[in-house]
Amino acid sequence: MARKKGQTKLRPRKPARIRKRKKTRGSSHPELIGLSLVALGLFLTVVLFLGWDGGLVGEKIASGLDAVLGSARLALPPVLVVLGTLMVARSSLVDVKPFRTGVVVLLFGLLTMLGVESGGKVGAFLDAVFGPLIGSTGTLILGAFALSTGVILLTGASVGALLRHSAHAARTSAAAARRTVQRQRERERKSTAPESFEPAEPPIDGEKAYPDVVTESQSVSAHPLVLLDQRDEPEADFESPPPVAFDEPRVGEGEVYRLPDRGVLKRSRASNGQPAKAAERTAEALVQGLANFGVEATLVGQVAGPRVTRYELQLAPGTKVGKVAALKDDLAYALATTEIRILAPIPGKQAVGVEVPNLAPNYVTLGDIFDEIPGAVSPLSVWLGKDISGAPVWTDLARMPHVLIAGTTGSGKSGCINTMLCSVLLRATPDEVRMILVDPKRVELGLYESIPHLLTPVVSSPKAAAACLANVLTEMDRRYEKMSLVRARNLPELNRAVTKRGEQPLPYLLIVIDELADLMMISPQNVEEAVIRLAQKSRAVGIHLVLATQRPSVDVITGMIKANVPSRIAFAVSSQTDSRVILDGAGAESLLGQGDMLFKPLGTSRLQRLQGAYVTEEEIALVVEQCRSQRGQDLDESLLEAAEASIESEDG
Repeated sequence: MARKKGQTKLRPRKPARIRKRKKTRGSSHPELIGLSLVALGLFLTVVLFLGWDGGLVGEKIASGLDAVLGSARLALPPVLVVLGTLMVARSSLVDVKPFRTGVVVLLFGLLTMLGVESGGKVGAFLDAVFGPLIGSTGTLILGAFALSTGVILLTGASVGALLRHSAHAARTSAAAARRTVQRQRERERKSTAPESFEPAEPPIDGEKAYPDVVTESQSVSAHPLVLLDQRDEPEADFESPPPVAFDEPRVGEGEVYRLPDRGVLKRSRASNGQPAKAAERTAEALVQGLANFGVEATLVGQVAGPRVTRYELQLAPGTKVGKVAALKDDLAYALATTEIRILAPIPGKQAVGVEVPNLAPNYVTLGDIFDEIPGAVSPLSVWLGKDISGAPVWTDLARMPHVLIAGTTGSGKSGCINTMLCSVLLRATPDEVRMILVDPKRVELGLYESIPHLLTPVVSSPKAAAACLANVLTEMDRRYEKMSLVRARNLPELNRAVTKRGEQPLPYLLIVIDELADLMMISPQNVEEAVIRLAQKSRAVGIHLVLATQRPSVDVITGMIKANVPSRIAFAVSSQTDSRVILDGAGAESLLGQGDMLFKPLGTSRLQRLQGAYVTEEEIALVVEQCRSQRGQDLDESLLEAAEASIESEDG
């Protein structure tokens, strides 16, 4: 049948597999190229380094390289061997492209510095080009810059990391020297002490308290983060006693107390982010997914963290930011992932952020980040975890001054509380911090029942907890009366005044409630009134609250409680409504669980995404045992008797 005029014959489209095979048939095999480079590098090694007979070819190659590269020819054989080995291995952990670039830049810098004397014809040419332009000194500087850049590209090293590591090593050495001097003074003091004096319990050996080598990920100075805004109030309100070294013995009531050995904390060997090729594929899929829905975007950067990677996109002119936020579920489908979080826009940047879970998540342990927190801070300084860039994050409970924690079962809420408590136990003595732990579920805080920091046994009865909170109000009023007598404005000023009189300084009081919902169900009015009064007035007298719940509903976290507890930590919740209750905004419903959190500190509405640090029950038991073995418990019987009397009166 004849074709009609004007019609074109359509050729059948070949399958994609056939087209791809035809396209790649003529491409060279990378393994063959790699083997060739290895063979050439070995041949040049034999000819140039060992001086063996390479025949006519070897002689010509040696003379040619000597004429062209000069002394730089000696760097060529090992470079060829390493590059060929990488191409044969085709490892996904090493990207060959930066290596090639590094080789070129390294040779350029080397030949520029060698110049006419030893750089061969290429060195003479570079000297002739750059000499008249920037002079001999400028040429040497250019060569040194190119040489260092090539080394960085070849090794993947960071000059900043090297400097930070050197500075940290210097600080560690200085701290070790100080500890040695302190131990010597302690031995001299003990040797001159009366023979009749014997400590009640033997102190823990301080020589094994801390290792001398600390990894770069633990260095606080590498990521100096101050999470709380200090500009809203005068500095005097936050004045704290001078910091005490970790190994320095704390003396209280006639006995020496040493802080627990932080060597019991385990460290993970995980790194941030994911392989470069996987991140590149995700970025391409993200840009293509937006293009499929009519949104033109360009990738301008990415930040890799322990659990998620944030891809920063710049939108085309005229594109509304809200259009990207509306495509959240569609992008999750295109990327074949569970949950993504969109920051539209990123605060302080002209870009939209899309946070995508890593294919292989890396979890954070307390041992990974625990280090001496710099500066004069209170004993209530605690570690939280790592931010989205992998930097350690810490905060001070004394400055928060109260925190509200919410999250469903398995989201990491209890792990966060354990990390806070262990941070305090590893940094503060019972003379500095006392605790009241409320655990209606009777399963989470029982590990701490024998620590000397407790003011009462772990409270499990909601009625007893309400009575304890009422008695804490009495303690708060008593401290305010003392402050008014000495005209002090906060606890550090009060302690300085009473110390001059020869009296015992007052400790901070940390109240941790693991499940606020149970207390609100049994005695909502009494509990809410006590929490509100403490949250309003207890900051100045050193009493601080940590409130946790897995039901962030409006009947548990009331408006008055939210107004007086400014700092929030949200883990994964079931709905956007629960997220708005805890954070006053959406976001927590998109978290991944298992320590993935949003942190909202005092004085800012900006949410910071963190991967919470995890501490095992074995580590907790070791820390608790070291605390218990040094000092017995000194419980406040008045609080217990008042709580029991309150329960009996209500039951009767």
